[in-house]
Order: sequence, then structure tokens, then C-alpha cells
Amino acid sequence: MKKAILLLGICAVASTTQAQLFDRIKNKVQQKVNEKIDKTIDDVTAPKKKGDQGTTDSGNTTSGETTNTTPAADNSGTANTDIKSYSRFDFVPGEKIIMHENFAQDAVGEFPGQWNTRSGAEIVTVSNRPGKWLAMKQDGTFYPEYLTSNLPDNFTLQVDVMASNGIAGIGMLTISMLKAANANEKFDLATDNQVSAPSFKVSLAPKSSGDGFFRYSSNVIGSNTINGMPVFNVPKKNYVRVSLWRQKQRVRVYLDSTKILDLPRALDAGTILNTLAFNAYAPDYDKKDGTFYISNITLAVGAPDTRNKLMTEGKFISHGILFDTNSDQIKPESYGALKDIANVLTENAAVKVKIVGHTDADGNDKLNLDLSKRRADAVKAALGKDFGIDVARLETDGKGKTQPIDNNNTEVGKANNRRVEFIKL
Repeated sequence: MKKAILLLGICAVASTTQAQLFDRIKNKVQQKVNEKIDKTIDDVTAPKKKGDQGTTDSGNTTSGETTNTTPAADNSGTANTDIKSYSRFDFVPGEKIIMHENFAQDAVGEFPGQWNTRSGAEIVTVSNRPGKWLAMKQDGTFYPEYLTSNLPDNFTLQVDVMASNGIAGIGMLTISMLKAANANEKFDLATDNQVSAPSFKVSLAPKSSGDGFFRYSSNVIGSNTINGMPVFNVPKKNYVRVSLWRQKQRVRVYLDSTKILDLPRALDAGTILNTLAFNAYAPDYDKKDGTFYISNITLAVGAPDTRNKLMTEGKFISHGILFDTNSDQIKPESYGALKDIANVLTENAAVKVKIVGHTDADGNDKLNLDLSKRRADAVKAALGKDFGIDVARLETDGKGKTQPIDNNNTEVGKANNRRVEFIKL
């Protein structure tokens, strides 16, 4: 009987054509390659197990995150990369954070309680990145209702964006800074082709074969497109950090470490903007694999005046030195903030400073204190190694959560409390 079964098996194998075998091998190899390059996002948006606190470190400085959650692999090509890989990144975040959205307060599977839409989206978690994300699964506009004040003429915006494999070649995500009088105007003006009202917009359109394109527009310069953007395509690279810096009429835009735009007259003098909105085009086109994701949205105001703060006031606070979750590993996108303080120390060679790390109040007090000290040490080492600052001029300390500068009961307050201070000795 066993011999008969074995004979039948051999016959079955023999009946398989060479083309079928080739296709199976090819598909298997391609599957392994795709898994190695970039995990598909859509099949990993399941809620975390009960008791898992999630992540509170959303790219901001010296977070108090001390859970046992293992940080997910970073597929952006930037994590744990040498800081010098961002040597052309001169972006420096604003001095005071006024919005920090990581959706920590919202339940997985629900639309965020303080946002508005006329479409559909939900909070999800993903296996290959920490924290919560807003998954935009339908065409539509999405915006935070709690951002109600006029923005100043000097601010910075940072947003983490992901795209699923199926969105490549058909979808586009637009980030808009607008002037809108009411909710109807916010929905109407956030569409990509609207450039008549005071606004500045950037749009990302990823592709899978070849590079995607990048579109930008304002009511002053109209709409323009840059083709061939290798910093955001899927599945090879499904993540990008967008950084935008407005200084009155001037606007700079960065994708990861690359400065894409530096427009001296992108806006009219005195333009007032009061709305941040996201518009997703063609998500979920086949109901299973077409979605944009956003998270870690940080809006900060005021241009950091590092030289004046340190030299005349004796202290400078940085929110732009970023670390991996639960780690003293400095993220390479911290280059601009580190270079800013390094320039001041280089120009004032006799000045000595103490570098002090601070966390928010989340997590274990002892672990936070230790983490803040290790991160201060890491900043000292980076200033010496990457910027040539004599480390004998630098002292370090860490205060954990003990010296807050804002309310630890809000995400914005926590974000302001996570910081690195430089104190003139």
C-alpha cells in the first residue's frame, strides 16, 4: 500500500509541467524578497494584546516610554543609520510644540475623537512600526478640529506617512496648510486642485515601478510637479517623513534627509493660515490593499534662536534631537538640530555647556532617569564625533520627569517635556 501511494506521488510530480515549476519557484523567491524588503502593511493592522501600553515615543526627544514593547524594524532606511547620512538636512523644529498627534488617546478601530471627516478612516497599529496610525481607507479629507488658532508666520510641521502596496500608481496624499473660515471651506479647499485661497500644499504619489511624483502648490505660485521621487515608492520603501518649514513668505520642504524645495516667495507677506488638513485620493480602491497612513504629526512655532538663547539667556532647549524608542540611539534626522548647537559652540570656543536630558512622566521613574542620562551622554558623543566639538567642554546630566515645563496630562505637554537642554556653564 505504501509503495502504491509513493508511486502515485511520483507520478503526480512528474505530471507537473516545467513552466508550472518555474512559476512556483519564481513566486516563492519574489515573496521572500518582498518580505525582506518591506512588510505589507494591510495584514498587520490588528489591535495589540490587552495590557500592551503601546508606544509613547513618537519621534520626539527623550520620551518617557518604558514599556516592554520591542521597537519594530524601521523600513525607511534611516533608523540606526549614521548621523552624517543627513548631512544636508538643515531642518530645525520650532521652539514650542503646539500640536503633537500620535493618536495615543484614541481606541484602535475607531475614528479619532478630535478629528473630522466626511469619509472613512480608523486608528490601527502595524507590526513594523511603533504607535498608532490613522488609516485613511476612503477618498476624503481629514483634519484635527482642535487646531483653531491662527498659525504664526514662522512654524514647522512634521508628519510620518506610510502607504500600502496597492496604492502605488493610483493614489495621492495631500498635506494642506490653509486659510478656511468654516468646516465647509476646509473640506472644499483641501482638495488637491484648489489653489485660489491662501494655502500651501504638498502631495505625494508613490509608484511601484519607477519613481513616484511630488506636487506642490500655493495661491501665489500655482501648481507644480516634480517627477521621479525615489524617496517614496512601494513596496521598496513605504514610509517617508515629511518636514515643512515656513518663515513668513519662505517655505522649505524635506522628505526624509532630502531638501526638496526652498521657495523664497511661496506665500504672500502676511498670509494667515489656520487649518491643517489631509486629503487622500483613491485609498482602498479594491477594498483590501490601498491605504495611506499618517501619524506623529508635530506642529511647532517660533524659529529657534540658538545663539541668542545660549549666549545671552544661558540656556537653549531643543525638541529636535530624536531617539529610537526606549533607546539612546540618536536618529539621523536630528542632524539639523545638532548642527545648530554645534555651530554656536564652534563660534564660541571658550564656552562650556551642560547637556541635560528630560522625559515626560509616563513609565517607570528610575528607567526614565537612566534613559535621560544615557541620551545626554549620546548627544555629547555625537557632538564630539560628528561635529568636532571638544568633549572636555561638555558635561552631561539627566533629570527624567522631575523638571517638567508643560502639563504631562496632554500629548502636547508631554512632547514639550521630552527635550534636551544645553546650559551655559
